[in-house]
Amino acid sequence: MRPPAVVLSLAAMSLVAACTGAASRTAPAAETSIETPIYVLNLYGDENGRSDQRPQALVLSEFSTVNGISWQKWGPGGAVGVGRLSGTWCLPECQDRPYEATVTLSAVTPFKGNGYFTKYAIKADLPAAQKEMADLKGALPTPEE
Repeated sequence: MRPPAVVLSLAAMSLVAACTGAASRTAPAAETSIETPIYVLNLYGDENGRSDQRPQALVLSEFSTVNGISWQKWGPGGAVGVGRLSGTWCLPECQDRPYEATVTLSAVTPFKGNGYFTKYAIKADLPAAQKEMADLKGALPTPEE
């Protein structure tokens, strides 16, 4: 049987290790406070992009756009919305019938006192051939100086 001091010491070390690990996993979100406005740089209808919050239409990349988005969540921990996905990779099939999709925005980066989402991921039920060509994950642009 170990002496109580050793058991307490091991317990304390485990607690410190757990807290340190949790802090390192959440550090990027902690850089952006709850009061900081969170935006996405949206290229929909504006080739230079504009700072947008909860947009109804969002250009994710040069190949994919989500329209008719209804946002369930929007904040420093991420954004989740449901809309209709289309892109050059699915034409002509998706031109008149875009795919129902869930878009998730993440990785908030600070810029001039605001936060900007820098990553996206899409979940959609796509035909196998289109799923291989679709860009379902990627980086979002941020404002330039």
